[in-house]
Amino acid sequence: MGELQKKNRGFMGVIKSLAMSRNDVINARSRSVTDYKPCSVDAFFKPSNGLYSVVASGGHSAVRSAAIEAQTLCAISNGFPVVVLHEGNYELAGRLRRTIDPTGKYLEIGPNSPCYEPFYSLSELEIANEITETAPKEFDLKFNARYYIDGISTFIKKKGKNLSFNMFSTCPHSQLFDKVDELQLQGLLSDPEAQAIKSKLMMGQSESLKIESYIADLKMQISSLMYRSRQGYKPMNILTALKQNAVLCFDISAATNNLLINTIVYQCRLALTKGIQFALIIDSVPTNANEAYEGLIKASPDKIVKMISSEDVFAMVGGDDKLFAAIVGNSQTTIVMSHTSGHSAKMWAEVFGEYDKLEESYSTSRGASRRSPFSPFSSPNYNRTVNVSRNREFIVKPEAIMRMAQTEAYILSAARGELAHLQLIV
Repeated sequence: MGELQKKNRGFMGVIKSLAMSRNDVINARSRSVTDYKPCSVDAFFKPSNGLYSVVASGGHSAVRSAAIEAQTLCAISNGFPVVVLHEGNYELAGRLRRTIDPTGKYLEIGPNSPCYEPFYSLSELEIANEITETAPKEFDLKFNARYYIDGISTFIKKKGKNLSFNMFSTCPHSQLFDKVDELQLQGLLSDPEAQAIKSKLMMGQSESLKIESYIADLKMQISSLMYRSRQGYKPMNILTALKQNAVLCFDISAATNNLLINTIVYQCRLALTKGIQFALIIDSVPTNANEAYEGLIKASPDKIVKMISSEDVFAMVGGDDKLFAAIVGNSQTTIVMSHTSGHSAKMWAEVFGEYDKLEESYSTSRGASRRSPFSPFSSPNYNRTVNVSRNREFIVKPEAIMRMAQTEAYILSAARGELAHLQLIV
């Protein structure tokens, strides 16, 4: 764990401070930036201080990964399970695996560990809600779709199978009524039970093609992540990982997988309704105008502790000023490193704010005195005036953010009540 130490001024620093004018001293105090010696980023993630929402933007990817690792360890120490969402960041996944796996709390979903089962451990109602609430608007799913889904769920369970995405995706929709009759002939269904299932299927029949299309689209998006039996993995999803109080590292493969992201968002919200508190860490997953995802990342920190990390958070949210303001406003620790975009740098400069800077200017007037009776020449007369003006200036200028080294950072910490400036050691 790193320890912060204020930067030693040294002999030249002392000499420089002695040469500072009164206005320079006032400006330094008004700007209120504390310079520290180089240190690892985990100095700002002390478990004893509690768990806070964080935003980290810019700089070197290794520094951001170190910050995510520190936030994860802080969450574990404070008893929070963790969900880490990323898009093919193998450096981050490897780092978390090495650190967390020895604790026995590490779980992973990704192309190299295909174990995602979106319906695993969910009830019939929860599966119905997941489908109807995560389907995009263009699917135009009506309320009666729930009856059809419930009918399929009951049919699957009566066959002696567990509810799973695989069972839904292989369901013979066009033959369901015949399949129900077959179960009845086999004695697995009583007449009232068979009629009840058929009644539900009939009530939702108008939505059957939409549901079949939804299942097919979701299957295509999660094909590289999907759990399949006899591959050595256990089925898993967001909810099951949180119930295990684990750290789940989830490689979503592509941010364009909107149905996948919607199911992740749904299960995060479902966990909250079940009273599960957790930390959500998002690494460089752009919003892509996904309303459900946007709603999750701007949710109040009293509901979910979040960390948003990206090489450019403002670009990650599509340049949405309101969404950017919500993310920053909900964060208690803000880590800003170098940015290549001038507009993004200006946005961060505005986050750090402005101060009244005192600036001195000088004016000199020159005249001549009357000629002395003892001299044939007049003597010169100089008058120097010092003017002090007060101007508003950024505490950290946009150009300073753009010029920073890859491991240099300004860190605004609510827990410490300061704006720190230092080089971060990876």
